[in-house]
This record gives sequence, structure tokens and C-alpha cells, in this order.
Amino acid sequence: MADAYASRVARFVAELEAVGALGDPAWRAAFAGVPRHVFLPRFFVDLPDGRWRAVDERDAEYAGLVYADSTLTTQLDGVAGPVPGAEPVAGIGTSSSTQPTLMAWMLDALGLRGGERVLEIGTGTGYNAALLAHRLGGERVTSVEVDPVVARMARERLEIAGYRPVTVVGDGERGWAARAPYDAVLATVAVPEVPAAWIEQARDGGVIVTSLWRDLGGGPLVRLVVDGDVAQGRFLAVPGGFMPVRSAPRAAAVLASARYQTGERRETPLDPSILRTSDAGLWIALFVPGATWLGFTPDGGAPQMWLFAVDGSWAVIEGSTVEQYGPRRLWDEAETVHARWSEAGGPTRERLGLTVCADGDHRFWLDDPGVAAI
Repeated sequence: MADAYASRVARFVAELEAVGALGDPAWRAAFAGVPRHVFLPRFFVDLPDGRWRAVDERDAEYAGLVYADSTLTTQLDGVAGPVPGAEPVAGIGTSSSTQPTLMAWMLDALGLRGGERVLEIGTGTGYNAALLAHRLGGERVTSVEVDPVVARMARERLEIAGYRPVTVVGDGERGWAARAPYDAVLATVAVPEVPAAWIEQARDGGVIVTSLWRDLGGGPLVRLVVDGDVAQGRFLAVPGGFMPVRSAPRAAAVLASARYQTGERRETPLDPSILRTSDAGLWIALFVPGATWLGFTPDGGAPQMWLFAVDGSWAVIEGSTVEQYGPRRLWDEAETVHARWSEAGGPTRERLGLTVCADGDHRFWLDDPGVAAI
């Protein structure tokens, strides 16, 4: 580790330990030994106006940002990388280095003891693959990246850092059968459904840790254990949200068209801030499918919460009033799910489980696989 970063790395690791993210000494050694700055020579920071500014080691804030517990965006719109010194740009993040505490919790959830073979979905910068290689050895780690440019840069940085996991370009939802079976599958991208290929390529008793993609958020991070062609387990106590795989459908949030439509109005007892809560928010995200949300404050107006669906349905909550339009009544759905969550006693997220069946059906349950959550 370069002397210039040694003190920052020590503080970085201490901060992760302080929040309980490094209970396993082997992962502490990995985070202390793998130089995150090698994998992040440049990245974007978001500006108040919604644009992005490139940062590299010449910027005063560079080292503090690299060795902080934060996600750092490295690509916009699937093509644009940070260009130091360039004017700020607009775009949507499509590749990043994950928040380190989230990485640590997910790595710990794999339950590794040494000697396992791991499939990582989403190489990104290569930092997470390096952590796995530090723990297991590069020959036991296979990492799949859909973007060939991102994959090439990750390989270069892994080589600089001295790690040699097997990195391949491919569709992560298909896994990588050539090196199966795996003892664990770890996805640092979110998927709408757990792909059958991951279950097929994991050994019996193998573990899958992934986040389900839901536009409403909720951070649905789940740990599944494979038994034949079925995978089953619980959601983790910590939320975890990731950029979706590029095949994931996205809900349409079209404020411009909503302005010219009139919906049905009524009073609502449910505060829209419930969408941001860890436990109820997870239930709403899972059981109000195909919807997204947007906070918005019109000039001179009160704060609004908008929900949108791909079929053109929308709902807007302002104060205690909701207006809804389209084939679905999205806020009615959210209220119904919240009521079911409340009737169940307001269960914490780790009481919610998922079974991925042989036919691909995803069944959510509460406390026991035989008890349907909704």
C-alpha cells in the first residue's frame, strides 16, 4: 500500500469496523490490503444542478472520496467515462464502485471459510473481485462483466494491484457455465428475478447473494441457499440497492404528459415518506411491481411525491391528498400493501423470505416458507 494512502486506509478500515461491517478478520485483511484508489483513478461526483464533475488524483478531495464509505460513479449512459478537467456533464450512472460497507456485508453473507469457488456478476472497477481474490486466490474467482470497455479497464487495474481473478465479458444473467459449479454467486448488479442459470451453476448448498431490481427501491438484498433446482432464503437486515442489469424494464416517469391529465382525487392517511423506510418500504417495493417514484417540488408549490408505472398510470401525493390516473391506482396498491404489512405486526425485513421455484416462480413468505407474505 502506497505510503501516501496508508493513514487513510487505516481510518477507512476502522470506520467499516465501527459499524460492524468487518466482523470476519479475513475480510478486514482484504479491505486493508486491497488499494481502492488503484481501481478508481478517476470518477464522477454529482453536482447540485444534477450534472456530474470528473475527479482524479490531482483534485484535493480525491483521496478523501476514494477512502470514504460511499458509492462512486464511474460511467454515465453506458458509454461516458470521467474526463478530468472537462466541463460538467449530464447523464445517468451505469457503472460504479459500490459503497464499501454494503460490499463488506454482502461478502460476509456468503459465509466463506476459504477454498470456495465464487462467481461474481458485475466486475465494474474490479475492486470487489480483488477483495475476493485476496481472500480466496484469483484462480477461485470468476467475474463476469457485460461491458467490454469496463472489463478491459478492470483487468488492467487488477493486474496493477497484483490480483488475477478470471474476468470474462458476457451476460451476467447467464452466469459462466465453463467454470461451474460454484460454491457462491455474488451479484453487484440488481436483477428483476433470480436467473435460473445462477441456480444451475451453483452446487447444492451453494449460496446466492443478490439484490432484486425494483424501481420503487426498498433495497431488496437477499441471501438464498441452493437445493437442486430451487433456491430459498431470507432478505438481509441491511438494504442493498444496485444499478439494474441492462435488460431490466424501467417504469416511465413522464411529468410532462401528466400535466395534461386529470385523475381522481381523495384524502389519504398514508404519508408517502413510508416509501423510504427500511421495512415497510421493502414490502411496498416488492408488492407494487413495475412502478417508480419521484420527489418533486413545483415552483411556488408544496412538495409532491409522484408514482409512475409503465402502462401510463400515475399517482401524486401532496400533503394528505392523492390524485391518481390510469389503468392502475398505484397509491391504492401501496396503501393495501402497507395495511397488510401492518396487520402482520410490522415485520422487519429479515423476516421476509423468498423461494425461487424450479419453474422460475418467485414466492415471498413471512417467517416460514409455507406462509405467504401477501
